[in-house]
Amino acid sequence: MKILITGSNGFLAKNLIIRLKENNYQKILEYKKNQSLKKLNEYIQSCDIIFHLAAINRSSNLKEFQNINFNLTKYICDKAALKKTKTPIIFSSSIQALKKNVYGLSKKNAEEYLIKYQNKTRSNIYIFQLPNIFGKWSRPNYNSVVATFCYKISRRKKIKIYDQSELLSLVYVDDVIDQFFNIIKRKKP
Repeated sequence: MKILITGSNGFLAKNLIIRLKENNYQKILEYKKNQSLKKLNEYIQSCDIIFHLAAINRSSNLKEFQNINFNLTKYICDKAALKKTKTPIIFSSSIQALKKNVYGLSKKNAEEYLIKYQNKTRSNIYIFQLPNIFGKWSRPNYNSVVATFCYKISRRKKIKIYDQSELLSLVYVDDVIDQFFNIIKRKKP
């Protein structure tokens, strides 16, 4: 089985790739942001399953949210739809998709396009609206509030809590990877 992973340098992808290798999966196609769309299309055409984990969650350029989170998803769906085989797509979305911020809207739009892909191709899609993920290889001040708090508290730096009334939903990265593996096991010939 050939497994395509977008955003392969990212926190979630690194954890998935390590687990795949530990379980003797050898055909891992790793797509990184510095690679061309032509290379991505080659990967899409040859893979059996897609883990679309590439995303941007912080940027001063608001157009990047649309370009990365929606347009890349659209590209993947459009290219996968050209295949003769049904290619399942596992998509890492966010609970922010339920909110009306720029990041959340870009994820919501991507989710809606994935549903169109599923309706058109009858391929399985799996949308994970993930809360705050924590665990190994997360980066402080970027993709994990837990990593940020640990980093700052251990260095006696001040932490900021923007809304003390809001409950923080957390999930451990290995629990997410376990769910990904349940999907892989169903797909495995």
